[in-house]
Amino acid sequence: METREDYLLRLASVLDVLAMDKRLIVRGRYIERAFGGTGALAIAEAGVFARAHGCTFRYDRIKRQGEFTRAYPAGGRA
Repeated sequence: METREDYLLRLASVLDVLAMDKRLIVRGRYIERAFGGTGALAIAEAGVFARAHGCTFRYDRIKRQGEFTRAYPAGGRA
């Protein structure tokens, strides 16, 4: 089974190459497992993680999934 650290590293590498017109959808249970918490705490940590990689994060409570999208071009702001 993949450890929390391995999952975060893999997620970071995917976010770093995410194109401007693409998005990454992650199910709620994986967000909670990766960011070590339940509910609002895990969602808040996912948002901070996304901003550190130049992305935005939105969570849909009805669908129970999060969406990472590129906030600005990879490698820095334009």
